[in-house]
Amino acid sequence: MKFIYSILALGALLIQTSAFADNLYQVTLLRAAPGNLPSLIDEVKHQKRKQNGNIVIMRHSQGDHWDLMLLSPASETLPKPHRYDSLADFQHDFIAQTGANWKAVKQKADDAGLFHIEMFRAAAGKHQALLEERHMENDYLVKTQRKANIIFVTRFGSDYDNFSVGFYKDMQAFAANPDLPAEAFEKAAKDAGFAARSDIGFHLRRYLVGHNDTLATQVK
Repeated sequence: MKFIYSILALGALLIQTSAFADNLYQVTLLRAAPGNLPSLIDEVKHQKRKQNGNIVIMRHSQGDHWDLMLLSPASETLPKPHRYDSLADFQHDFIAQTGANWKAVKQKADDAGLFHIEMFRAAAGKHQALLEERHMENDYLVKTQRKANIIFVTRFGSDYDNFSVGFYKDMQAFAANPDLPAEAFEKAAKDAGFAARSDIGFHLRRYLVGHNDTLATQVK
């Protein structure tokens, strides 16, 4: 465990001396040990209170190797992450960065009841192309009268190259499509840089070796 913390400390030093020292986030993935999910949620909520509410708690709804994703602001000194070893049999902590500050992220989270989380591993040499594609999809969403996702880029500690979080009031808001003609969707896709609306998914796959997609509910 000390070795892991030493590596995180080294990562913190590298981040502080880079151009990526703004809008850093601590991301924690947790899988509860069998029978411990309610207690783990209570412990995370307790930790959130200790941090003056500065943790967004997202509960996985579809089954994966983690039950909870925690998102909180990280200072440049990157303090040692809280450990949940007594209740979790898996914990993965890493550092990500985005263009949105914590105030903006927290406001979106406070207004949301549902999150759409997509996590990506880029193919070799395709990290930048994948990131550009994620911004193209955001552009397409905005052009079709929907909200853009917040895109996070991993800076240290994970093999996920980037991930995005979409913030929604509920499932109905997530599933709703804008009342636009097919031609408007087609034009928006092309204006965003895709060959066609039908090309969006295929375009993304060119840059991937791994992709996790889930819906998560808010734990308050």
